[in-house]
Amino acid sequence: MMNDIFDVNNIEFNSNTKTKDEALQFIASFAENAGIVKSAKAYYKGLKKREKEVTTGFKDGIAIPHSKHKTVIKPALMLMKYDHPIEWESMDDKPVHITFALAIPEGKNQEHLKVLSTISRALIDEDFTNSILAASSKEDMYQLVQGKLSDLND
Repeated sequence: MMNDIFDVNNIEFNSNTKTKDEALQFIASFAENAGIVKSAKAYYKGLKKREKEVTTGFKDGIAIPHSKHKTVIKPALMLMKYDHPIEWESMDDKPVHITFALAIPEGKNQEHLKVLSTISRALIDEDFTNSILAASSKEDMYQLVQGKLSDLND
């Protein structure tokens, strides 16, 4: 199940995004184009709503925006790396370079909570965080994240 949530095509490098709002729009468009959500607009609204509740800016340049919404067709983890640091009201006030974005279908599926906690735990590991920030290819990023997610299958 976990392996369906994340694959190498869910990773994107983005050079244009400069604001949190643009980042959320980019994630939403990406999700629609990838067939993860029916509507980029609806998913974007869900992401915005989540950010209003509490920032998803984690620490060390990483944010975990997510939304549980009826527009989501299938659960997915998307990984975006930005060329420009993005102001995200993070817990440590540092700008964001990478987002781990989650799209979660409505319903009783708790799978996303496992993914969320796995990613959150992984980000406490400085080696993992530094590696992901330094990664320069989709394949490198994929291997790093897949290594953490595979722990869930054990």
